[in-house]
Amino acid sequence: MTTLYEHLPADIREVVDAYVADLRPQTWRIRLLLLIDLLQETLETRPAAEHWRLLQQWTGIVTAILEHLPPDSSFVECLGLMSISFNDQWRAQALGQIERDPTVLDRLVAICPDWGDIVETISEADQTRPIKAGQARAR
Repeated sequence: MTTLYEHLPADIREVVDAYVADLRPQTWRIRLLLLIDLLQETLETRPAAEHWRLLQQWTGIVTAILEHLPPDSSFVECLGLMSISFNDQWRAQALGQIERDPTVLDRLVAICPDWGDIVETISEADQTRPIKAGQARAR
């Protein structure tokens, strides 16, 4: 099975490898919060015109990290990360579970108050500049 990680440029794979090494010993809650911090720091230091590209890069990094830290849908934080990944199977699984259990979003927002805004912004960026040429993903 081919992974996104295999298709990333070497410099991005090095970034993913470093994050995987740092995140592996952490709980899913800490992993989620550290990845959100990475996104927020990156967006704060770059011009708004680049945000759509940065959001897609971040989502790609999250997906590649999940390929190395196998997703576990029993953790709400992991479900959140799966729901914004580029992996269609993980995304569908996470969104299905989130729809069946309305407490998941409440728990994600309790952990990360900006979660709703992050998901909406990622969705908007993907519709504006879809990663899959010529089509926007439906969410």
